[in-house]
Amino acid sequence: TSIFKHYSYCIMHNHYLKLGSAPQNGNPFICLILPFIGFKNTATIPLVCKKHPLVSIRGFSLIELIVAMTIAGILIAVAAPSMSGFVSSNRLAAQVNDLIADINLSRSEAIKQNATAGVCKTAVGGASCVTAGTWANGWMVYATVGTVTTVIKTHEPLSGSNTLTASFDAVVYAKSGLLSSPTGVSNVITLCDPKMKKTRVLTLLTTGRPTLSEGTC
Repeated sequence: TSIFKHYSYCIMHNHYLKLGSAPQNGNPFICLILPFIGFKNTATIPLVCKKHPLVSIRGFSLIELIVAMTIAGILIAVAAPSMSGFVSSNRLAAQVNDLIADINLSRSEAIKQNATAGVCKTAVGGASCVTAGTWANGWMVYATVGTVTTVIKTHEPLSGSNTLTASFDAVVYAKSGLLSSPTGVSNVITLCDPKMKKTRVLTLLTTGRPTLSEGTC
């Protein structure tokens, strides 16, 4: 009852203790402004209701934003050329690998089917051999058994500005797997990236195996 009377007296007379003063009558929370709660700047942790808590919510200043955007711009300017070269190099490698895979496929089909098979250039989106245009428009793998020619696989036109050139229109394998056509000394297909000025040169040996080398264009 004495604690209740003392608390009532404090409320009626607005007689609260100041910060740092000792509690009255050994009652630690009586006549304090609800200790630890509601102070603008508490002298005691846990900092409840402090005006500026430990974790503040604030955004970026204009200067910080400008600095961050400047650094990002510099990094992009440095990385962009390297990324472009990386993409072009990967595209060049992927395209020549596709051609090698299709040439090897035609050779394998010739041996497997005991027939004539090969790779020839086609028109854009075409599925028949042509003599006009370039290899960059696309090519197809075929096999001829008797008088029947079967299209095994077609390849779409090359992406980018890469060129694919050769002095012949088709690569033909005999049923033995040996190269039947072309019959020249230098049976070369050249893939060129004009931006990088790099080439992949595919040479067809008489044994039927293609070999790859690098160069410039």
